[in-house]
Amino acid sequence: MKRFVIFLFLLSLYPLSKISAQNVIVRAEIDSMMMWIGEQTGLRVSVTCDAGQNVTFPAYRDTIVKGLEIVPPVKTDTQYVNNGQRMTVTRNYTVTSFDSALVYIPYIPVEVDGTEYRSNQLAVAFMSYDIPEGEEKQIFGPKPNMKTPVRMYEAKGLLFYWFLAAIGIVLAVYLLLRYRDDKPIIRHIRIEPKIPAHIRAISEIEDLRQAGGPHSEDAKAYYTQLTDILREYINDRFGFNATEMTSYEILERLEESQDKESLSELRDLLSTSDMVKFAKFKPMLNENDRNLVNALEFVNETKIEVSEADLQPKEEETVIEVKRSKGARLTLLVAGIILAAGGTVFFVMMILKLYYLFF
Repeated sequence: MKRFVIFLFLLSLYPLSKISAQNVIVRAEIDSMMMWIGEQTGLRVSVTCDAGQNVTFPAYRDTIVKGLEIVPPVKTDTQYVNNGQRMTVTRNYTVTSFDSALVYIPYIPVEVDGTEYRSNQLAVAFMSYDIPEGEEKQIFGPKPNMKTPVRMYEAKGLLFYWFLAAIGIVLAVYLLLRYRDDKPIIRHIRIEPKIPAHIRAISEIEDLRQAGGPHSEDAKAYYTQLTDILREYINDRFGFNATEMTSYEILERLEESQDKESLSELRDLLSTSDMVKFAKFKPMLNENDRNLVNALEFVNETKIEVSEADLQPKEEETVIEVKRSKGARLTLLVAGIILAAGGTVFFVMMILKLYYLFF
């Protein structure tokens, strides 16, 4: 009988659902007028006005009226009608209550271009569950968890934590032992033999020949490359800086250790080179070939023989008797502590996983 009276009261409010003034219509609607406590329902406030008018809804925080709570989010929709001349702005609320009561919702004020308009009034009833007298003890608590067998996919996480814990702890022990030992650094060095000057010079002269240097139209570039090769060879072979000396100075220094007659061909080569580079002299092709051969003969006559054993690479073990710097030791210590902490964390997580799986 009580629920029927409430229903008649709510029904009596529904015909008042539209209030219009000056072409502005404000309407409030609610989806359900009777529900159990804790259930949620929708409350809509719609404003129909001319397009372009400014509509302002009331700023409710967490309740619309006492006992009627707002469940976020609150959404606003806008629809245009009559070919865009009119619009309907709707504010959607989700409301609920946790007390059994008949909640009266008075008019909801809405401002349109600064003028206040009011919606119709509403009411909603929240009802509690009636427990028959004498059956209060029939309500039971939650049942205990069901014991189920452990499956393989559940144990994957356990294996993953065990793997990370093992790696972290092993690396931490290794870094901390390195920190304590502080042994000298031992490095294995592979020593490549220096290419003898005559081998390098002969190889470069051969490359120049295969590139067509003696038959090149640019005689200046050819003689520049050829004399540069000889100057580098003389620099390494005789121990003076021939690259910064003139041809006359080079020959003067070589005459101190070589026979003048043996240097005649080198003298002709350097003379021809100076004439080409500074006097724009154009030598014959056979003269270019002869000077290339003279350069090879000079290198072969003055070279120092090197044994095959000296040309082989050697490996040496060098022990550097220095201790690690403070920065390196501090890095080892910090890295070891971090890895130890990480390994411990994963180990604890593995224990907790085991507990949840089997207990």
